[in-house]
Amino acid sequence: MTPLESLEWHRAFGQLAENVDRAGFWLALVRRLAGEVHFDTWVALVFDRQQPPRILAESDEDDGADDALFQDYQRGLYLLDPFYIDACERDRCGLFTLAEVAPQHFTRTEYYQRYFRRNIVADEIHFNQTLDAGRTLCLSLGSTRSFSRQALGSLTLMQPWLLALMRLRMHFEPQDDGEAGPHPWHPLPDRVLEFDSRYALTEREREVSQLMLGGSSTKEIARRLAISVETVRAHKKHLYAKLGVNSQSELFSLFWQARR
Repeated sequence: MTPLESLEWHRAFGQLAENVDRAGFWLALVRRLAGEVHFDTWVALVFDRQQPPRILAESDEDDGADDALFQDYQRGLYLLDPFYIDACERDRCGLFTLAEVAPQHFTRTEYYQRYFRRNIVADEIHFNQTLDAGRTLCLSLGSTRSFSRQALGSLTLMQPWLLALMRLRMHFEPQDDGEAGPHPWHPLPDRVLEFDSRYALTEREREVSQLMLGGSSTKEIARRLAISVETVRAHKKHLYAKLGVNSQSELFSLFWQARR
């Protein structure tokens, strides 16, 4: 029997709909999902092209071990998150897996090694509901083991109801005060680039640097930016020379120093 064939599930969904305006909505929702699918962490957040993600609710770790990691994410690591990049580029609704959005070399990146593997460990899925003006409401579920086909099947069945609830819930979330201000969607911020003329990267070099740090191969970067492989290699050579680095590890260190 699938979750949607269960009378208990329909009753629980009705209760969620009745309590969509309550403070405990997100926790009640993920507890309902946890009754059907295994996951270890969760977060509800809004992706925005112009500023850092807005956290609406998240799993509570009693030992506080993940607090610093999540703060690092909001300070700038989100710019390398394949789910964030996909949401900004494609602006679409649905259920998406890490395998669908991650670039070819994602597991080789410093972002994966320093953040994702420590915080998520194995797998992640997103329910994405587009809002307005480049914003996407997301419910992320992270797991220390890969989501099974059965789990993904159950989540797919729940998707239409879940996305409708998420969209409705936004009417009851406190309004964002916008204090964070504009936040450019590239890894090397203007305030750092202006510090030294050597860092005067072109917009295309910034795009290439972000895709490199996110794990895209040279061919993937060429495809996503609609340029030739030779042009990508030339951009890599130029930005490495401008920044005085010789590897993606050094590039990541420069990126991260600029965000702290």
